[in-house]
Amino acid sequence: MVDRATRVKKKKFRKTPGGKTAVHYSRDKRTKAVCTITGQALHGTANQEKSSVRKKGKSTRRPSVKFGGVLSSKARREVWDNYALVESGKKETSEVPEKLKNFVPKVKE
Repeated sequence: MVDRATRVKKKKFRKTPGGKTAVHYSRDKRTKAVCTITGQALHGTANQEKSSVRKKGKSTRRPSVKFGGVLSSKARREVWDNYALVESGKKETSEVPEKLKNFVPKVKE
């Protein structure tokens, strides 16, 4: 009988350079997408393998908002608040927090 440790793992059959087929065991689990600023799990994004996600429509893969599938709604709101302040001239680009600088669009002057 096979021991439980290998029985619960996922099997992947891989061809070796010698032409034989080897079995690779893994316990890999798919992880939820996380916000790059806050680290929170993102809602509305798939938690499946890439091949099954690619078969779905674009709108079911991730939210159809700016930075959807990358930033959480709290972080997205913070980015747009800072962008509005910079664009109106009430805040300088250098005053934007460092963690948001990559996401705040550059203002045309």
